[in-house]
Amino acid sequence: MLQIKRKNSKPVWQNINATRTVVAAFGILCGLTGMIAGYFEILQGHVTPNSLIISTIGPSYSMWNTYSIFDLMETYCAITIIPNFFLTGIVALIVSFLVIIWSVGFIHKRHGIMIFLLLSIIQLLVGGSFVMDLVIITAIIATRINKPLTWWRSHLSVKMQHSLAILWPWSLIFYAILSIMMLGITIFGGNHENLLNLLKILATIMFLPLILMIIGGFSYDIQRQVKFNQVLKSRMN
Repeated sequence: MLQIKRKNSKPVWQNINATRTVVAAFGILCGLTGMIAGYFEILQGHVTPNSLIISTIGPSYSMWNTYSIFDLMETYCAITIIPNFFLTGIVALIVSFLVIIWSVGFIHKRHGIMIFLLLSIIQLLVGGSFVMDLVIITAIIATRINKPLTWWRSHLSVKMQHSLAILWPWSLIFYAILSIMMLGITIFGGNHENLLNLLKILATIMFLPLILMIIGGFSYDIQRQVKFNQVLKSRMN
């Protein structure tokens, strides 16, 4: 009965699990990157790749003046074990979509992280682009979902926790905007020096909101846990 009353009286925004939200955001970005890659692979049709390492955006669809699969600033690279661009793209779309669904709804469940890693490895091998660095970060953060976060609680002052918790949603939004901008430049860039410089600058800047959204999410969840314990204690008394 106590839990039912608490659930009904608590504002909706306070129910947000910040750590899980950050994990979902990272997972969506991983899956979205793979789906974009899959789309451009489909456009290349029933063509056999020359090697395991491919450029997901073929010469006919590339907005860049220079075409080189080894220059990550000028193309969208991937690995595929499927000897057909069209089929690679189809499978990449499906698996990347599953990565998004799993990140949002199931990664916090039992064996959820392992299945997420398995889906991400499959995405990597079927043309879903190189996102394993973000996948690893996502999996590590996912281990902290619904955990007491004792280490962070003891190393962050209450004032610092409050400040970081306030910054958390804004850093999440800023990170999403930067990620979309970088994807856009990578896909639609015109080999312009200013765009290349901007891409490097954005890649450097995005570490700040990334760190803020992770630690800020932990801080938000710590404060949420404290408030819950306070409410629970007061109602028991």
